[in-house]
Amino acid sequence: MVRHGARLFFAPFFALLTVFITATSFADTLVVSGTIYTADDANTQVEAVVIEDGRFTFVGDLATAQSTAGEDHRHISLGAATAYPGFIESHGHLSSLGEAITNLDLNGVDSYQTIVGMVADAAAKASPGQVIKGRGWHQSKWSKEPSVTVDGFPTHRSLSEVSPNNPVFLGHANGHTALVNQAAMDALNLTYNTPTPDGGVIVKDGKGDPTGILHENAIDLAYPLIALSTDSAKTAILAAQDHAFRWGITNFHDAGAGSTDIEAQRALDASGDLKLRVYTMVSAQDEALTDYWLARPPVIADDDSRLTIRSFKAVMDGALGSRTAWLHQPYTDDPGTSGVQTFDENRLVNIMNRSNAHGWQINTHAIGDKANTVVLDAIDRATLTQRDHRSRIEHSQHLLPSDIERFSTLGVIASIQAIHMSSDRPWAIDRLGKERIESGAYVWRDLLNAGVNIANGTDVPVEPINPIANFYASVARKTLKGLPDDGYEIGQKLSRHETLKSMTLWNAYAAFEEAEVGSISVGKRADMTVTDQNLMTVDETKILATKPVMTIVGGEIVYQAM
Repeated sequence: MVRHGARLFFAPFFALLTVFITATSFADTLVVSGTIYTADDANTQVEAVVIEDGRFTFVGDLATAQSTAGEDHRHISLGAATAYPGFIESHGHLSSLGEAITNLDLNGVDSYQTIVGMVADAAAKASPGQVIKGRGWHQSKWSKEPSVTVDGFPTHRSLSEVSPNNPVFLGHANGHTALVNQAAMDALNLTYNTPTPDGGVIVKDGKGDPTGILHENAIDLAYPLIALSTDSAKTAILAAQDHAFRWGITNFHDAGAGSTDIEAQRALDASGDLKLRVYTMVSAQDEALTDYWLARPPVIADDDSRLTIRSFKAVMDGALGSRTAWLHQPYTDDPGTSGVQTFDENRLVNIMNRSNAHGWQINTHAIGDKANTVVLDAIDRATLTQRDHRSRIEHSQHLLPSDIERFSTLGVIASIQAIHMSSDRPWAIDRLGKERIESGAYVWRDLLNAGVNIANGTDVPVEPINPIANFYASVARKTLKGLPDDGYEIGQKLSRHETLKSMTLWNAYAAFEEAEVGSISVGKRADMTVTDQNLMTVDETKILATKPVMTIVGGEIVYQAM
């Protein structure tokens, strides 16, 4: 650190940012200058902002910013870096992200045998009875099929051989399927005559014995093995918070929190350890929890809090990867099934009607076209349209073209995950066929043209939380390997400015928070994300090389690359 007159000069990280501090102490006023995109149509790009008491007090030119800030202020010069409103993760799973960081990471593993080897290594280090957990496998992305499969999925046999004394629970990347071994089934008393839960599937072999594969609500059978305590949930949330900050995420919509997660979130918020803004959706799968919260007004964050609890999450179907997404017509590659309905429509209507008493938002997972239709029908039947309900359909992934206009008419937000198109499109065409893919899958432009509000997230840990990859998928509509050259159904892509809004302001709107966050505007909370390259101008082929280098929440620097 070298003193230059009345200022202190800090060596810039990545040779990008320079921080000047006047006088001899850190001031409460912060000036950030450089290339700044605001996501505010009235003032889309500026060269400086002033932050005081956690909010933007000036947005405009540098000279006026410095004059407004006065002599006692900190000054961050962005240099070659670029700033935006804080990136908002509109659909993720907070404690699951924290767990995924510490458990076996099966994302990108290209064969079942490799997974078996990873479990064998973990079992050799584990104490007897310790549960081995992992997440991220996807059979459609393996380079070769296992030697034994049932309905296209592996069986537990190999896992049981390498881990006879340790229960194993391996969550599918989509979160709608799990694989357990024999030790786990023994601990759970899961046998050939275990009743299948409504909305679930226990896959069985030709002899009627469980293969270890559980779909949808059948995963709940394994809950005793994987349930978190409040303390372990707090640990997972703090790990997820740190990870989110490193990716430039300032606000996280937690899509389906149970009672333990909510208790942990509230404890962390009360202690001041929750620095990430969290917008929690209460899991509607838990009837008692739903009844408890519906009888109360939402919890809304204020200047002394980062936690908002004002919505519910229902799950109407599964996912394409496990052929449990609910379709109007059978799967192209498995005509024997049209997916699985996992939530009762009448119960959803009941929850929606009861939500009016305290103004709760109702968000429903729907991937298949039938699931989307049923959710739209439920919203139409309910009395939600008498208020600003902002109901969301989480994923809105495969739609009947005739349902797109209904999103707009009913005031429904399409909560998409652009990265799913990048990851899933190469094999999703096998599930749906060419006609359904082209007419109704990942139809972002059609939704926008119909006047539908869009939110854009990653569904972490189903996908990595990486907002840069999500940005690339939105504007390029290619895999992360840059394929195909011309993109998939390129007419449905988003522009860069639309993509920035879809990750900031539109996500804020989807949480009733557009007056507080989502754009860089005077009076809003000072959340900012800084990247080493300009996402709005860098060549498309270089977007994925972009890295977040600073994250600011409420004027506080919560992450800085060194």
